[in-house]
Amino acid sequence: MKRGGTLKLKTLRRPGVKDLSSMFDEAVNVQDEHLHYAEEAGLEQLLELLNAQHPKVRALAENFVSNLERDDTGEVGVCPEGWAPIKDMLKYKNMEAQMGALWTIAILAGNNENVHIDIIDEIGWSTILSRAKSKVVDLKRVACTIIANLSLSDDMHELLTQEDGVAVLKFAGRENDIKVKRAACNAFANLCSVEENVPAILEDNGLDLIISFLGENDEELTTAALHCLANIANIPEYRRLIVERGGLENIINALDSKNIMVLKGASTAVAHLALEQQNHQEMIDAGTVEKLVYLGRKCKNDEVQYRVACALDALASNQDLKQELKSRKAPDGLKPLTRSKDPEIKEVAIAALAKLGIHAKSKLQEQERLERERLEREAQERARLEREAQERARLEREAQERARLEQEAQERARREKLQREQAQAQQEAKEAQRRAAIEQRKLEAERKRQERSQAQNDKLSKIEARKRAMEEKKRQRAAELDRQQAIRDRIEKQKREKGNHQYNRNLEAEERMLQKQQKENQARLEWEKKKREEEERKKQQQQQQQQQQQQQQGYGNQGYAEGYGEGYGEGYGEGYGYGYGN
Repeated sequence: MKRGGTLKLKTLRRPGVKDLSSMFDEAVNVQDEHLHYAEEAGLEQLLELLNAQHPKVRALAENFVSNLERDDTGEVGVCPEGWAPIKDMLKYKNMEAQMGALWTIAILAGNNENVHIDIIDEIGWSTILSRAKSKVVDLKRVACTIIANLSLSDDMHELLTQEDGVAVLKFAGRENDIKVKRAACNAFANLCSVEENVPAILEDNGLDLIISFLGENDEELTTAALHCLANIANIPEYRRLIVERGGLENIINALDSKNIMVLKGASTAVAHLALEQQNHQEMIDAGTVEKLVYLGRKCKNDEVQYRVACALDALASNQDLKQELKSRKAPDGLKPLTRSKDPEIKEVAIAALAKLGIHAKSKLQEQERLERERLEREAQERARLEREAQERARLEREAQERARLEQEAQERARREKLQREQAQAQQEAKEAQRRAAIEQRKLEAERKRQERSQAQNDKLSKIEARKRAMEEKKRQRAAELDRQQAIRDRIEKQKREKGNHQYNRNLEAEERMLQKQQKENQARLEWEKKKREEEERKKQQQQQQQQQQQQQQGYGNQGYAEGYGEGYGEGYGEGYGYGYGN
């Protein structure tokens, strides 16, 4: 057998029906080239995060889309150290951000094996495992999908088998969630493509778990389980074990499927199991030969035809079953395969017929048949070339139409962007004018406040000057009183010293004069006191009036009020003092 049985499966999420281009409108900070990369890679949930309500999540999504690039293989990848926004997004408790980040990792891991090492280095294996162990079903599904897609790379197998990856998948696969089971089984199938990984998969009842997947009514899960068993059966020591554990019946039943992927997995598993002679009788009793004959005659898929030929060839190698195979019309399934255009299929089918004692036709007949086949191939080739030419022309027309539509979309996007920029510029200009007006009003209010403060300071200076003048007058009056007291003391002394009448009379006259002067001084002091009290009262009234006028009319009549108050106060004081003195 020239072809191996190592089959690998991707676990990818089907893109939604929503038009991804409609998500680009708000991604103003992302270049169109990177948006097309995201669309090409099928990163639907990442593009949805460009419209997320959380501004930080939206900014991280824009940063990661900008980090997308096309690598040397032509696949969409991530620039060096470009996974940081996804790692930061996984730190948020926001479920939308968590799911978007994890699906982005899963899809890129399924599309491009070159990003696998960067995912482990920058995102972290522990981060992926923690999500796979989560009690939140949605997080567990996508985390198991990431692990399944990482298993596509042989470089990741050691990490998955030795760092709890397989154990986590087994635990998840035993739960009642069909999507988690699909991802787990796909990972098992990919890991079993390398013989060294099979023991880790089979331990802890792993084989029973995989066989149980065949009983689920889900074609995708059945396909993964069949491919996994086909890879395990490619190793001789496990072929009998699969049959003993009850896996044969469901494998044989899968040969009736209309799904080509199911048929590929089932036919490959049957071909590998047939290499173990201890399985032959059970396989024949289960109706394997009849199903293989039907596929050999009806199925046109080269891969399935090759596996059918290999299975019948392996059964024909058991001479004890030669007659039973003939009675079950095994040659009828092999003869159409001898006319296959695939030389490997033809070779295996002829060898199987030979083991059953049926040989090819004469050389002349074979040459005639080959000539007919050659002519048929040439006619088919001409028809194929014509179809290809028509298809190329159609594709060129479609490409031109797509280019025109893309150009129109880009032009429309540029116009909309320009309109948004112009609207933003107008809004910014209006905002600047509004801020300038507010600033002008603030400056005007500050100027008026300073003017009021200066006017108040001037009034306080005048009041202070008046207070100082009044203090000076008080000091002078006190000095005068002291002088008068000294005169009185001297007169008293003279009166005691001089006892004559004339002196006493003169002294009395002087005393009367001093008493008169004292009364005048006392009257003047009382007048000044009343004048001061009147001035204080008027000043308080003026201040109250000024405050009311400032609240109602402003400062227009301030100077007039002050001039009137001072003139009235001085005139009244002088008139009063003159009358009292006389």
